[in-house]
Amino acid sequence: MSSGLPYLNKLRKPELVEIAEKTDLQEYDEYNKGELVAALDKHLSDNRAIFSSDSSLSEFYTRLAGTNRRGSPVKREARVEVSPLLEKKTPKTPVLEKKTPGRRSTKTKEEPIESDDAAVTPAPKKTPASASRSTVRSVRSVVVESASAYLPPSPAVVTDAIDQQTTKMREGLESAWTASGIIERSHALRSTLSSLKAVETIFVLLETGFILAELVPMRYLTTTPAVPAVSLPAISLRVPDLFVLLTANFWAPFMLWFVTNLGLPLVAAYFINLSWQAAASSQGPLRRQRQAAEHASFDPLTFNIVKALLAYKVYAHHWDYASLFSPYSIKKANFAIPGQWKAVLTGNAIGVIGTLYEAILRRS
Repeated sequence: MSSGLPYLNKLRKPELVEIAEKTDLQEYDEYNKGELVAALDKHLSDNRAIFSSDSSLSEFYTRLAGTNRRGSPVKREARVEVSPLLEKKTPKTPVLEKKTPGRRSTKTKEEPIESDDAAVTPAPKKTPASASRSTVRSVRSVVVESASAYLPPSPAVVTDAIDQQTTKMREGLESAWTASGIIERSHALRSTLSSLKAVETIFVLLETGFILAELVPMRYLTTTPAVPAVSLPAISLRVPDLFVLLTANFWAPFMLWFVTNLGLPLVAAYFINLSWQAAASSQGPLRRQRQAAEHASFDPLTFNIVKALLAYKVYAHHWDYASLFSPYSIKKANFAIPGQWKAVLTGNAIGVIGTLYEAILRRS
């Protein structure tokens, strides 16, 4: 790994492909980004003499040359200073012998014995200052040697390692996010909800949930004991009383809501389908059947208009379908809908506007 690898990691893949094309890198289109970065790093390092003059690669070769100049710190050995030894030469003094009678006086000289190779020099004596300095240098050299065995040789190596680990972590997170499939599911949900059918279905489901909650009472079942250890209070459990399904108090309001808000509007939207007729008449005879099948079987504009008229007539003016439903059923169904009949009219207005907007987009 060279010191130019972090520079290549910071580039986008189109920039790396451009460098690969410029430097004649072989089979670069089969690599992903990590493999392309490693291949370019080796290719540019091996062919430094060829591409170093290229101005677009100057930063890469500047980093590469900067790391080559910086080497690991030299481990210096401890140097012990030795105080110079000044050899003092003592003057040679002749030895005089006393003259004795009857004997001739003799004069002997003591000459120093010199040896070329066998001369032994005494070990120099260290002064206290030089001994302390040498001890400090010895300890310092030992500390430097032990620290250099564990520390990285240069800060550039640390930076490269951090950049490499960051790149691996980012690539791992991107791979995990892609493999989870959240993006595909979100796009599928968005495509499903981006239609007028989905909006109308949501309105109907909300109305169904509220009317069932109003007509089906909750029955007390039991109470769970409290758990003081985890500060959990006693909780009373209630379940829906399904026996109400056997009474007319449930079916009369529910059937009134079903006929008014869903049944009759769907029947009218199926037989009075303006969008289906327009799609079938605008195409040739060979494509009418297929084009008609692609469009909705129920006209949303007719559905919303009929539903708004029935809700206003039944819930606002208490029209009882020629005494088929009692005033109790009308009030119960009206109160079960959140916002009552005014909310139904508001939802139908939204549906009409959505239908017209969808038709405009389809024509444009």
